[in-house]
Amino acid sequence: MENGGAQQEDDLISRIRESQPTLTTKMAAIADLCLADTERFIRNTSREICAELNTSEPTLIRFCRQFGHAGLSDFRIDLALSLAKQPRPHGFVEPLTVDRRRVNMEAKKSIAERATTLIGSGDTLLIDNGSTAEFFASALPTDPKRIIMTNGLVVAQNALANGTHDVMLTGGRIRPNALSLTGRMVEGSLGAMRFDTFVMGADTVDPNGGFSTFREDEAHITRAMMQAAARTIVLADRTKFKKPALHRICGCDAVDVLVTDLDPNDPALAALAEQGVEIVLVPPQSP
Repeated sequence: MENGGAQQEDDLISRIRESQPTLTTKMAAIADLCLADTERFIRNTSREICAELNTSEPTLIRFCRQFGHAGLSDFRIDLALSLAKQPRPHGFVEPLTVDRRRVNMEAKKSIAERATTLIGSGDTLLIDNGSTAEFFASALPTDPKRIIMTNGLVVAQNALANGTHDVMLTGGRIRPNALSLTGRMVEGSLGAMRFDTFVMGADTVDPNGGFSTFREDEAHITRAMMQAAARTIVLADRTKFKKPALHRICGCDAVDVLVTDLDPNDPALAALAEQGVEIVLVPPQSP
């Protein structure tokens, strides 16, 4: 499996380390925890972090904004990506599901709603796991009735809530942090099936490197889902662009449609279009 390569000089952990001499006492204490026990910083609640450091949540948010993030959730996602690039003896720390759901939430809902209009009336659907896919399942109209398969437990729940669709799970081992299914059983369940459209998420989008995700097993499963569908639609909000790549799912030329809230003038869109990706834009949300 392909990963993102060498550690980037401007990754978040490097920037925190370089900033330490210039930080105030309270900000430096937050930075010290980020660097000394990164996994705990990613997994603990904001209240637990503030209690340990004897600081306030507004101070914690100001710290995150100092490094270009809107809040704690997107800061911790980038921190997990940065941590994955460090030389370390044990595995990747996956960002919490709650953090991934909170980032750019209104844009994700708009992207999901727009994507439902791209689905043909008779299309059978294969749906990825992830926060935007969950919004997509909720936004699907009740009519027409559809056949849906997914490896996302919350996606399945949201699709069932419509009350009309036939919903199937791929089977497999449950990843508790992501509430998704993984393993060989997923591939086995897809082997004899064919869907019209695969609705896919991605953790990073790079016009040069393609679409990537946090985990190697997830990248493998996502490729198998792509192969089981005639068309792939990717739902990716603007926070997914220009992040460090981890495990590559596919090149841009393997994707048919990208639905995003990226600025229309962003050069990434032209680069993606040149590789045959149809771009569907939703208006960027106000901060």
